[in-house]
Amino acid sequence: MNRTRSILAAACFSLAMAFTPVSAQGIYFDVGLGFGSATTKIDGNDVSKNLPSNVDEVAVDVGFRIGYGPVANMPLYIVGDLSGIGHRFDDGRDYIQLNSYLFGPGVIYYPIPMVQLGLSVGLSWVANTTNIPYLILFDSDGGYAWNISAAVDFGSGNHGCLLGLKFTSTTNELQISRVDQESTMIGLFVKYAYRKKGVQLTE
Repeated sequence: MNRTRSILAAACFSLAMAFTPVSAQGIYFDVGLGFGSATTKIDGNDVSKNLPSNVDEVAVDVGFRIGYGPVANMPLYIVGDLSGIGHRFDDGRDYIQLNSYLFGPGVIYYPIPMVQLGLSVGLSWVANTTNIPYLILFDSDGGYAWNISAAVDFGSGNHGCLLGLKFTSTTNELQISRVDQESTMIGLFVKYAYRKKGVQLTE
């Protein structure tokens, strides 16, 4: 119940941030996928170091941001961010899937027309699954997360293609066990972006 209330509160806050009326605004939207390297620790122990050498790891990042900008004709956008990282361990027969999510407000800034910088902070939760019958994985009662990104914005008009680098960090307290699950990921991503350009972004 506490986690549900916190997520709803974050949703209201994010939407308020994203849709606050400011001059010369237009919609901002991006969605994409990334791959990279992740580390997941449970109670301070690195999961990957406790698994056999024949286990493969895959780390995936998915993200969706929507909001408004530019703010007052500056290359600044205020958004709500819903994103997650999935850290999968698989030996071809059994798997462990550790998923961590972020929901909260963020800002996007273009220091020059082709370079996008982003920062988001918010609430976090996990959804862990496995097909190993004797392994019990817990979800969380909530936590916090943040991410930063830098990308090159290729595009024409209001449509863009983002190619960049992103770092994500999440910390959650797991149910029952009351230990922390900490996940970090750094990886490359590609996104489609729709954004109204401000004065400094005009080609």
